[in-house]
Amino acid sequence: AALAQPLRDPRPCLTRELFAARPSEMADIAAKKSEWNACLAKSKGAPSRCEKLEKELAQMSKFAGVECCIAETVGLMRCTGSSKRTGGCAEEFLAMRECNRAGGRELVKDGAGYGIAPGKAGVFNGSAGMLVASTPPARSLQGMREFGEDYAKTLGIAPGEVRF
Repeated sequence: AALAQPLRDPRPCLTRELFAARPSEMADIAAKKSEWNACLAKSKGAPSRCEKLEKELAQMSKFAGVECCIAETVGLMRCTGSSKRTGGCAEEFLAMRECNRAGGRELVKDGAGYGIAPGKAGVFNGSAGMLVASTPPARSLQGMREFGEDYAKTLGIAPGEVRF
């Protein structure tokens, strides 16, 4: 199918609006993404086995101006398939979640933390900016214990007390 001129702003991959506007082009991208996803499912956690399909999908989606979360998918697969998974792969999961939002990203990486994506301030309340700019604490047993104790206090449970 003949491809239209690229769009300026990447949009979420395969939304109803894009299908309605350019059905043939979006159907081609949907088919390629489905093929790539099937390959990834069979790859046993090695996205490099699907590199040819990945490059084809990346080229098609870039030209169409849609975001198909390719880098986020590969990043999450690499993280969960490596020793980094002991750290939780939080950044990779967050990137994947934001990339897959139907209305586009609401949070974007901003230095060590995150910020509200341009044009998305209306979906948050006034204090959200401070919250997304914060960074999560280091993942440790001590940190989890402290959180548990603080949370128990809010429930009226004294330190060391056990309730079932």
